[in-house]
Amino acid sequence: MTVLAHSAIAEHITEIMAEKFRVPASTVDVTAEFATMELDSLDLVELAVILSDKYGVALEDTEIEEAGTIENTVALLRDKGVPLN
Repeated sequence: MTVLAHSAIAEHITEIMAEKFRVPASTVDVTAEFATMELDSLDLVELAVILSDKYGVALEDTEIEEAGTIENTVALLRDKGVPLN
């Protein structure tokens, strides 16, 4: 796994998956597509809002949809200036 997969942001998104979207934390794979975790477009909108609020960046649901995975979403947030730790 990459540094992105082991970041605090990836851990936070994994927690969101477990708490908000009822994906068992033990089954969350940071490289798996959101669709394989059964997240639909409304879930991705909600995830974008949660992450925007938490990290203080503008984040569109389409960006999360295009990222497609937790790992890519972490990279997206990093590219928007959010520190990985």
